[in-house]
Amino acid sequence: MIDTGYLYAKNSDRIFINTCLGCNGNCSYCYLPNLGYSNKSNSLTVRKASQIIKDIEESKININEKTLITLGCYSECWDEKNKPQTIELIRHFLKKGNQIQLSTKKLITVEEIEKIQNLIKYIGQLVIFVSSASISQWKQIERNTDIPSKRFETFKISEELNIPTVLYIKPILQGITIQDIELYKQIIKKYCMKNVVVGSIFKEKESEETVHFSNKNKLFYNPVSDELEIKRKLMEICNVYSRSSEVMIKYREKYLEER
Repeated sequence: MIDTGYLYAKNSDRIFINTCLGCNGNCSYCYLPNLGYSNKSNSLTVRKASQIIKDIEESKININEKTLITLGCYSECWDEKNKPQTIELIRHFLKKGNQIQLSTKKLITVEEIEKIQNLIKYIGQLVIFVSSASISQWKQIERNTDIPSKRFETFKISEELNIPTVLYIKPILQGITIQDIELYKQIIKKYCMKNVVVGSIFKEKESEETVHFSNKNKLFYNPVSDELEIKRKLMEICNVYSRSSEVMIKYREKYLEER
């Protein structure tokens, strides 16, 4: 196992990578303060991609082509400071043949991803998850993030480059997220989206399942009753998943079947 904050992996199945520890998004539901990291700092230290790659290579984790790379659980990986390192990591692991997923509350443009498109070997090797817990109450809940209408333009990447993008409705905030269900449906239809993840909030209240990106046993999945209703309504127009990893597995299996 490796657990440095910047890197976390129990085995070679999946490795969580962070180019910095903390975020400046200042989301009201953020779990980072519970882990000792800031969620409203503009002076966070960014770790270079080259150092992260070196740390992985020197670790006891045997990273191979089957290893899923997850970027940004402890940071906003598309902040201006983080972005160059995130792109370098994406390029590195695409060349290695790994699947890569990242989630963001920032706009990722077609032009930015177009520069690395030639490194992608199959549909679903790179999947971008655009996170949103609320649309109408964005200013109060996700204070220092891109306005939803702007970050949703990331979905154009699917249309223009055939690289999967996924609406990541996470976390579900009881009584809040569900108010925007019709707005979410409009976004799904507008961008012809196939896949949506409806995810639980992470809290210190113990439950049957701890988070997968930390070994500290401080955060747990805490489902709320609204999740089932949101899933039921969205299933009418798209595929709905509870975990981002389920989407990644689907694309990987399809690739292996067709290979």
